[in-house]
Amino acid sequence: MTTKDYIEIAAALTGPLGIGLVMLQRLKTGRSIGARIVQFVTVVLLFPVVLILGLEKVLDSATIGTMLGGVAGFILSRVGEYVPAGAKQDDD
Repeated sequence: MTTKDYIEIAAALTGPLGIGLVMLQRLKTGRSIGARIVQFVTVVLLFPVVLILGLEKVLDSATIGTMLGGVAGFILSRVGEYVPAGAKQDDD
């Protein structure tokens, strides 16, 4: 097996392990799945898929950059809108 194969296996395991650990943590704490968890799971699933497709030369570098930039921009643009549970919102 080559180094690329090991990287692809690790990336492929990231999705199921990430989702499993998030669900385990949510079940243990009794908390629900909110918007932040959905965003986290999206990143945990999407980035390894893009990595694997890039390593297999299915996607070219411009497509990879566009996909990663779009997801990162969407996720980071929502950071300012976050209001923790139980926190009061200011009405301007």
